[in-house]
Amino acid sequence: MEKKISLLVIVTLIVSFIVSSSANLTAQKVSPAIDFSGYKTLKVKPSEADPSVKSWDSAHIVIYDKAIKNNKVLLWLTGTKGSTDHVPQDFLKTALDQGYRIIALSFISSPGVSQVCKGDYLSKNVDCAAEFRRKRIYGDNTFLPIQDQYQDAIIPRLTKLLQYLSKNDKEGAWSQYLDHNTGKPVWSKIAIAGQSQGGGMAEFIAQHESVARIISFSGGWDYSDSKTKKIAGWYSQKLVTSPQNVFATYHVKEVAAKELAEICKELHIPAENVFALDQPMDQPTNNRTPPNPYHVEGIKNPVYKPIWIKMLGSGL
Repeated sequence: MEKKISLLVIVTLIVSFIVSSSANLTAQKVSPAIDFSGYKTLKVKPSEADPSVKSWDSAHIVIYDKAIKNNKVLLWLTGTKGSTDHVPQDFLKTALDQGYRIIALSFISSPGVSQVCKGDYLSKNVDCAAEFRRKRIYGDNTFLPIQDQYQDAIIPRLTKLLQYLSKNDKEGAWSQYLDHNTGKPVWSKIAIAGQSQGGGMAEFIAQHESVARIISFSGGWDYSDSKTKKIAGWYSQKLVTSPQNVFATYHVKEVAAKELAEICKELHIPAENVFALDQPMDQPTNNRTPPNPYHVEGIKNPVYKPIWIKMLGSGL
């Protein structure tokens, strides 16, 4: 009987330890939430705004101050494998403080350019990266390696969302962000910020649209030759957005720092708008270290808030 009781006690202690450890691990992984209670927050599934959407249907997130009527939109574009389930709260709160309203757009983020435009396929098609980005942004070209449909592309999804908000959120006065003659977004009232693949998307859009502002956090590194690491030819195309309104960051210790610095020069981003970050890494909240940990420092580490403010400028 005593042996059975002892065994029961041991088992109970082990279970309690496991549960406690699991709870602690969960607590470590979850960062404190930013208080957005003073703002109106909407979640709109892409399929609500456009019934033709059949995949990648996690909600767009819209956050704004109802008291501000004529401010700019900051469009947030995530990196590869990212979603609106996890957005850079500190940065977005900073953007709200600067007067912007936020749209965190839900779009297909996987696979990324680097997972498709590589090896033999890249050697046969040196324009792979530009064709990939065109497909994922505009959806108006043929690019067989990814299955994205027109309604999945970034700008069609943004347009449908703005149309939906114009009809269903009247107090937001969303129609001001749509050109009613062309049906396209009013880019002069929209800034775009993105991380990694999303940052590269922002830079690509800047070459085709006159956007209010572009902020690229370690915005991807596309190649025309992966063996020699020759950067893709599309970077040399002239920006339609004023270069004075284009900003970029990268950490000097991230894997592709050299290529990212070269890309900034190729895009003719003014030197004063490029931030080579060098502060110690913001400590991760668990013991897992990713293969390129410095890659997310620009958007993740609040030590860079003064730089965020400079890149954002005023959203009013």
